[in-house]
Amino acid sequence: MVKVYSFEGCPWCEKVKKFLQARGMEYETCDIEESEEARAECERISGDLAVPVTTIDGKNYVVGFDKRKLEELLTSA
Repeated sequence: MVKVYSFEGCPWCEKVKKFLQARGMEYETCDIEESEEARAECERISGDLAVPVTTIDGKNYVVGFDKRKLEELLTSA
């Protein structure tokens, strides 16, 4: 399951979501402003609260909108 840690109104978060949608990838949005659990999980994964954070397995992740790294992450899944 792909998860995108983000918050409403974040333009880079929207780019990641559109990137995933264009590839037909299903994903779960975890809003770090609305959910304390999502905020804690995001910080545990990346060590920071910078968003977007995209992960597949809760271990390997991409911070920001980096097409190359996102492709690598999705291909290795």
